[in-house]
Amino acid sequence: MTNDSDSTGNDPEPTTRRRAVFPWAYVGVLVAVRVGVEIADVASDIKVVINYALIALGTIGLAVWYLFRGRAAWPVRLAVAAAPFAAVAAVVSLYELRMAGDGTIAGLHRRTAAKADQLLDKPQASPSGERLTDWGPGPYDYPRFLGAGPWAEAVGPPIDADWQASPPKELWRRPVGAGWSAFAVQGAYAVTQEQRGDDELVVCYRLDTGDPVWSHADPVRFDPEDFGGQMGRVGPRATPTIVGDRVYTQGATGLVNCLDGPTGEVVWRLDTAQEYGAAVPVWGKSGSPLYLPEEGAVDRALLIVNVGAPADTGEGAYDASLVALDAATGEEVWSAGWRQTSYASPAVARLAGELVVLQTVDDHLHARRAADGELLFSYPWRGQSDNMPSCSQPIPLEGDRLLLSKGYGFGASLVQVSRDGDNWAAEPLWSPPIKRVLQTKFSNCVVRDGFAFALSDKLLQCVEIESGKIAWRARRSPAFEYGQVLLCGEHLLVTTEDSGEIVLVEASPDSYRELASLQVLADGETNWNNPVVAGDVLLVRNSVEAAAYRLPTAAVPDDVSDGGSAGESGADGA
Repeated sequence: MTNDSDSTGNDPEPTTRRRAVFPWAYVGVLVAVRVGVEIADVASDIKVVINYALIALGTIGLAVWYLFRGRAAWPVRLAVAAAPFAAVAAVVSLYELRMAGDGTIAGLHRRTAAKADQLLDKPQASPSGERLTDWGPGPYDYPRFLGAGPWAEAVGPPIDADWQASPPKELWRRPVGAGWSAFAVQGAYAVTQEQRGDDELVVCYRLDTGDPVWSHADPVRFDPEDFGGQMGRVGPRATPTIVGDRVYTQGATGLVNCLDGPTGEVVWRLDTAQEYGAAVPVWGKSGSPLYLPEEGAVDRALLIVNVGAPADTGEGAYDASLVALDAATGEEVWSAGWRQTSYASPAVARLAGELVVLQTVDDHLHARRAADGELLFSYPWRGQSDNMPSCSQPIPLEGDRLLLSKGYGFGASLVQVSRDGDNWAAEPLWSPPIKRVLQTKFSNCVVRDGFAFALSDKLLQCVEIESGKIAWRARRSPAFEYGQVLLCGEHLLVTTEDSGEIVLVEASPDSYRELASLQVLADGETNWNNPVVAGDVLLVRNSVEAAAYRLPTAAVPDDVSDGGSAGESGADGA
């Protein structure tokens, strides 16, 4: 007869069963949470954070359970429990993680291997080195970030949507240095910023051929790994601003240059981080310079620059988050603010009769008088520069209203600005969480006929601005992911994040209608740079290559003149 009891007479089976049941129950709970999150209306990037947390909890929980309840010898249990953490530490020590827009791991880069930009030589400019005699404005310039208005809009001939009969024609393609700068276009030239090895460059290319004509180099290299970040990758973020013969830029560490457009020579430069003691965020300095011409509200031409703040500061201890420089000399005209600036660029609007500069900071939108930087009003806008930065531009609309949008599961808000003498107020007409729409993360909204179009999380979305109601939303395959949106008359040009496509969509609130698509950049690279259309030329780039296409254009009726809707937005024409 067998005896199933131990020496004490106790039955060991309940303990064994408990030992076996626990890990399955623990994993079951985590899986149930994961399924619930997938079913719930949670933004993609928030889901990714939760997934990482569940994986960490699962690994730690099972490791601790096995360490103390496993049946192997103690050294074996210790080795098995430590193995997952040792593997992660080994991978991180050998590789840098390349992150996608939603925070998932898009790839690995061996730390000892050169990055793509480090394998590029400096661009070889034209041998003459002479002053460009044809530098000057053209009929369809795109002179700064998002063009000439408060949202990304091309002003030029209408696009022919039949790309099967009249496909876009590739004009040129060339490797470029790393970075997320877009092109600024004036006349026959396109200017962007790149990182090539240890040099941060401003490069001027011919629009029609892609040939470099001049480049300016600063011995600066920004890599988010050096600042405790993983997502942004190497290189400058901001887009140049072209005004007449001047090209204004801000590099990833806060170096501001004023260059002579026809030659690329330095007119003046200012290292804002060094001058004002501002810390460089993990994403880098990203705000494109804002140029304000001399007019009644401003007694000289100004260049408005996001500077930011030191790592540890408070109200009264610092006053240079936003700085206005004399555009001609680079000398400070005014400085204001103590909060760390966010990712978005400073913007201009005319509100209640006043020319106002809008700046997103850690957790507010600030509106300052353009002439002297005085704070007119502050609107709470959730965020943190090192965690949930506000990347999307505030959009001024008719009737002294502002459209704000943001990713990270937050959404958009329509804000009414009012003024009674010197007293200003900003109140939401609708806002999250009641209206969790237009969850832009790396991109911006465009506006047409009272509707906003944007990549909301990973979907293309159309929203009625007055009510905040969703007109439609659409997904496709290959997915849009975290791409960019450009308004071209009656159409949208939407770039995809990963597949390298540009998608032509009808800009109508009636329904989503995809008209055509085209592979414009290599599949598998990250495409966060904004596309540009100057006349009938489409410019696209990412952190490794750039290309230009001639777009087919449609005939313009005699009673329709060229022009976009940006001038009707309530934004100042600066």
